[in-house]
Amino acid sequence: MQFKKRLGLYFSALLVILLVGIVVKNVLIKEETVNPLVENEDGSKQLVFDAKLTRLDESSTTFKEYNGKVLIVNFWASWCDPCQEEAPELRDFYNNKPDNVELLAINATSKDSSENAKKFQESYNLNFPIFLDLDGTLQKSFEVMAYPTTFIFDAKGKLLHTIKGSINQKEINNYIEKLY
Repeated sequence: MQFKKRLGLYFSALLVILLVGIVVKNVLIKEETVNPLVENEDGSKQLVFDAKLTRLDESSTTFKEYNGKVLIVNFWASWCDPCQEEAPELRDFYNNKPDNVELLAINATSKDSSENAKKFQESYNLNFPIFLDLDGTLQKSFEVMAYPTTFIFDAKGKLLHTIKGSINQKEINNYIEKLY
C-alpha cells in the first residue's frame, strides 16, 4: 500500500514537472507569428509585410519580398476542381503580367499536402511563387472559406478585392487596369 502511494506521488510530481516544462518552453521559445492581415481604423484590411511565408521547398520568406508590387494572392487546394480549371489561367496571366504585379499562390496544405502541391505545380507547369499554409494560419487570417479565393492588394498592401471562386486571366487584368 505504501508503495502505491509513493508511486502515485512520483507520477504526479513527474506530470507537474512535465506540464511546467511545456509552459516554460511555450513562453520562452515561442516562435513569433505575425497576423498577415489586419484591419485599419477605417475598416479596410491591410497586408502585414512581416508575415511569414513558407515556400514550396519549405524555406521561409515574408511578404516583404513583394513590397511595392500589386499582389494577387490566390488560395487553392490540389483536390479542388475549380482550382484545377483556374491553374492554366493563372499560369498564362503570370507569363504576361506587368512588372509591378506579383502572383502568389498559397496551397491549403493543412487540408491538402505539400506533396500534392508539388505534383500540382508540375502537372500544370506553374512558374509563379507557390507557398504552403502548413497549419492553416494564413487561411484563418484571410478568412478563406472555400477554394479558390483570390485577394488583390495595391502596392502599399491595402486589400482592394476579394474574389471567391475561380478567376480567369481577363478578369485579373480588368481588376489591375482599374488600379491605374
